[in-house]
Amino acid sequence: AINFGMLSLAAAYRECGEEINSEKGPKVTYVPPPPPDDEQAIFARYQTGINFDKYDENVVEVSGLDPPAPLLAFEEANLCQTLNMNIARAGYSKLTPVQKYSIPVILAGRDLMACAQTGSGKTAAFLLPIVAHMMRDGVTATSFKEQQEPECIIVAPTRELINQIFLEARKFVYGTCIRPVVIYGGTQTGHSIRQVMQGCNILCATPGRLLDIIGREKIGLHQVKYLVLDEADRMLDMGFGLDMKKLISYPSMPPKDKRQTLMFSATFPEEVQRLAGEFLKTDYLFVVVGRVGGACSDVQQNILQVSQYSKRDKLIEILQSI
Repeated sequence: AINFGMLSLAAAYRECGEEINSEKGPKVTYVPPPPPDDEQAIFARYQTGINFDKYDENVVEVSGLDPPAPLLAFEEANLCQTLNMNIARAGYSKLTPVQKYSIPVILAGRDLMACAQTGSGKTAAFLLPIVAHMMRDGVTATSFKEQQEPECIIVAPTRELINQIFLEARKFVYGTCIRPVVIYGGTQTGHSIRQVMQGCNILCATPGRLLDIIGREKIGLHQVKYLVLDEADRMLDMGFGLDMKKLISYPSMPPKDKRQTLMFSATFPEEVQRLAGEFLKTDYLFVVVGRVGGACSDVQQNILQVSQYSKRDKLIEILQSI
């Protein structure tokens, strides 16, 4: 990880794909190409990391009243056959610690605050039990509705992360009636609306674009049963604290006792603790994998001291050397 200095706030917003002052700026016309929808492309995957088995060495702490027992294998979750087939197709064979402890918590209908580093398997930890519940309860999305009412909303700070979550969701819902949709800033708003209007059960979104589409009354919140806030600490760092509070306090958003709320974060600063207290039910469970805020031991951290105007040259030198 090489840090070339702090991004300005505007750059941070651009990085996450949120539009700043869009009325005054140039009109955004970019429409991302649709992801391929054949089975082979949906289930394409990367080779498992060489240190994947090391995850089992992580100590896991669970706080809260009556936590369910952790899973030892996917089979213990008693998921339906379609979901089990999709898990196998996606190449998931071994549970990571965050999955062992979070999946039973979510299946039990409990609210969850989980701290685990990036790359620890959080996405499957919340998607699998949510999809299992949605398949059990049935879904009602239709492309004929003027306003879509997703049962699940997943919010993440950057377009890269939210797109990754969407691509994972496509794997788990393959062969079902559940339709995931992804929307984010930096793309044509009309394109986001068209994607949503084709039917939407699981909405994956960055904060700014989500509030925009809700404000245009293309998304209704009455049916939200599952709300996921991923990388909550980064959302705060990037200035999305007010957006998160605005989403939660929308008049049509079901109150916290009528929905299941899941928060994930790599660190647990005071502000994230306050949000957890505000957004989650009082009996929420707190799962910590490893040391909160600890650096990933598989990543080599190199810090280079470079003068302000030499950073671009240094970056090019590093890229050419690899």
